[in-house]
Amino acid sequence: MDTIGMSAEGNVSVMLGDPRRAIRTMAVPILIALVVTEVNSLADRSWCSGLGADALAAVALCSPLYFVITGLGTGMGVGGAATVSRLIGSGDRDRAASAAYQTLLFSLVFGLVLTLPLVMLCEDILVLIGSGDVTGISCDYMVWIMVGTPVFVMNGAVAGLLRGEGAAKVSTMMMAVTAIVNIILDPVLIYVLDMGIAGASVATVIATTVSTVIGIWYYLKAGYLRREIRSACPSWFDMRSVLSMGVPQMAEYTVMYAMNLVLNYLVVWCAGSEGLAVYSVPNTVVNLALLPAYAFGSALVPVASAAFGRGDVEKMREGYRYSVTRSIWVVVLLTLVLFLIPEPFLFPFTYSDGTQYLTGDMAEAMRVISLCLPFYAVIPLGASMLQALNLPNWSLAMALARNLVFIAMYAAGAMVSLYWIYWAVVAGSVVGGAMAYVLAARGMRRSGVCRGPDRPDGRSGNGFTAQGRLSTCPACP
Repeated sequence: MDTIGMSAEGNVSVMLGDPRRAIRTMAVPILIALVVTEVNSLADRSWCSGLGADALAAVALCSPLYFVITGLGTGMGVGGAATVSRLIGSGDRDRAASAAYQTLLFSLVFGLVLTLPLVMLCEDILVLIGSGDVTGISCDYMVWIMVGTPVFVMNGAVAGLLRGEGAAKVSTMMMAVTAIVNIILDPVLIYVLDMGIAGASVATVIATTVSTVIGIWYYLKAGYLRREIRSACPSWFDMRSVLSMGVPQMAEYTVMYAMNLVLNYLVVWCAGSEGLAVYSVPNTVVNLALLPAYAFGSALVPVASAAFGRGDVEKMREGYRYSVTRSIWVVVLLTLVLFLIPEPFLFPFTYSDGTQYLTGDMAEAMRVISLCLPFYAVIPLGASMLQALNLPNWSLAMALARNLVFIAMYAAGAMVSLYWIYWAVVAGSVVGGAMAYVLAARGMRRSGVCRGPDRPDGRSGNGFTAQGRLSTCPACP
């Protein structure tokens, strides 16, 4: 077997082995990928801040829309990865390859179908979410993101599938390529070619396209399922199995990011476009401190899903406990840093004369918002465990309930002042974290997987029915 093939087999071997080692091995490159992605996003904002406060507010306003689009691909990737990991864990490589094929096919078609209506309705959508006096400049930025919808959806799906077979390092390489190409193109397109804010979004689309092509090439030529996927073809049965996991995840990410549009609207209603800039920059920086929790959560999905496929409940629980404890310790340390010295982290967004005067207000916002981190860190871990337990609808319901709580608290804060919105972030995170922890614990109690070959319901002992559909045994405690 060639070196690349051995590497792919090795990735799967690690994923199926000791859960602590598997999660550590996958979480580190995933964390690097997430940091690179956030640095990429921060680079966009930093370059655009040189165009003035309106440009910074426009990027902040459009960011949730951008994340809704990328979240569709990420959700499909998470759903596809969970399905593929379970099938690999059960030893069914042919069906795993078919599930991967259906994931790629659906992502491409869905992205293409979505593009035209998004482009045509771009300005109307921006007005609807409260763009106000920055509608024109926001449209200049957002329309190119919408043109790139198929690429963003495919990128998330491919990255998820790579993680689903343990190839987290390749997924990291994709993100690194996106960031490097985007950071190089940003100043060229924005300032040298005088494209203004549109240059930032065009650079993002080009960079993501390059990254997606690299990911697809690896998956088809060197991935664990490279041989089996060549003989895969469209299958409604396998497509339905993938969509049963992928669609709730797409809906969850859509809800999560779409709710941010509502939250931004409340901030604008309370404090105007300048208030949005003051709120959004610290919020973005604080989100960087959550990346370790997201990395552990992303690593937990394939590891726990593969354990589910093999019927190893204890391995799933061990992986979850390990992920929670490590994430919270790291996030608490980062919370202290942001609370004590916020100013250095704000400099990339306040270096210009047009934004420097906002530094004090942003520092105050960061000190309060950073207190949410230890509580919010539990949310992605709980959601990941529910996905691995084949309970995506629970995760979706949790996202809906959590975001409704956030909206209610933001609305109450907006009626007083922007400062009280910062505390709404903290209060909502406490509720959301508690909700995620309780649901994950309940899901683990309810979703025991039968290990024995003979089950009263006639299903196989590895968490799958005889027809290959994912399930849990109702006879198990």
